[in-house]
Amino acid sequence: MRVSSPRVVLVTDRAFGDDVIERCIRAAGAALPAGALSVQLRDGSRLKGSLRLFAGRLRTVTQAVGARLVVNGDARIARDVGADGVHLGRGAGSVAEARAILRGAWVSIAAHSDDDVRRAADEGADAVFVSPVFPTRPPTLQARTKEARGLAAIRAARALAGPRTVVFALGGVTADNTQACIRAGAGGVAVLRALLASADPARVARAIDDAMSVRW
Repeated sequence: MRVSSPRVVLVTDRAFGDDVIERCIRAAGAALPAGALSVQLRDGSRLKGSLRLFAGRLRTVTQAVGARLVVNGDARIARDVGADGVHLGRGAGSVAEARAILRGAWVSIAAHSDDDVRRAADEGADAVFVSPVFPTRPPTLQARTKEARGLAAIRAARALAGPRTVVFALGGVTADNTQACIRAGAGGVAVLRALLASADPARVARAIDDAMSVRW
């Protein structure tokens, strides 16, 4: 049985600290309808044991506010903490492999090109994360800014994804440009700094959700 899709995905960033991430999830989750928020745990710098512990903490927090939890790239940790799904980047395995480990998993795939979207649709992924749609701030001064692909990338993904794969816009997404993403064909948005760097993530979460009213 396929799991319905969330509308807003909060992608975690270790630079903000564990406590800030948890407070943000509680605030945003309380501001949105149950099931509308999903949290994607993305942290490639942690050791496996530490990642599993933090995933367990986030599982408790997300359950408390009716949000979902998706673990980036590791279906076994997702299974161990009772997460709802897995997000797959390049080299992270196939959709079938992820679902073999975590039965009934909601599986999304990172899509930096149209070929990634085709792969996701062919494998039966629940969603693709098209990025970067808008310019993003590099995490460090040494990091190279990725060229924004624009709303055309969402339109192309929507045409290629088919009816069963939801397109999410990722990269520089805010409450101000969410509606443009939805009009271009996105079924949801994924955000980092828009929520994590906000002094009032509940207000921002509501604003993003309200901006999606063009579709929902």
